[in-house]
Amino acid sequence: MNAVVYLIPNHFLIESPRLLPWTSLDAAVPFMPATVWIYFTDYILVASAFLLCTTWTQVKRFVRAYFVLLVTGSAIHLLWPTTFPRDAFPIEGTGVTAHAFRFLRQVDLPTSCLPSMHVASSYLAAFSLWRHPPRLYAIWLSWATAVAVSTLTAKQHYLIDVLAGLALAGAFWALFFWLPDSRSRHASGWAVASSSR
Repeated sequence: MNAVVYLIPNHFLIESPRLLPWTSLDAAVPFMPATVWIYFTDYILVASAFLLCTTWTQVKRFVRAYFVLLVTGSAIHLLWPTTFPRDAFPIEGTGVTAHAFRFLRQVDLPTSCLPSMHVASSYLAAFSLWRHPPRLYAIWLSWATAVAVSTLTAKQHYLIDVLAGLALAGAFWALFFWLPDSRSRHASGWAVASSSR
């Protein structure tokens, strides 16, 4: 489902995609093809965070949040397609990394840039673990950050794509995780206060 929802706006464009502003940081970040392997781990990150759900409530929240995130990001890509100048960063060599990278570029066209769904999904998955032990949460948060950096070093995204993906993840984490927990705590506190009267 993930691939279908994402690849439809990636391959079937309503209008021509636009180039985005190239910042000084975009220019300063070197092209490091080997970091595409970190980029690929986004799928493992999301799946592993899902497997750490310990209750049915957590499972439902995760699935709803991820689905709404995916549909929202894909809708933005469809309605406002943006593109990245990948031609400026040719992939050289004949090794495994080069072949894997070329395959990625063939499947994932540079027409779904803002927001970066790799960044959005990685951070949403990490944020979903906020109630888990701090060390575990820190590991997944660091992992998501590594994926975000790899989108720049693999020259898949602009800096603004990364920031937009992070903002989207934060918004849906608040909507699907923080707000329900906050309301639940408030309701519990009100019930306890009412029963003690």
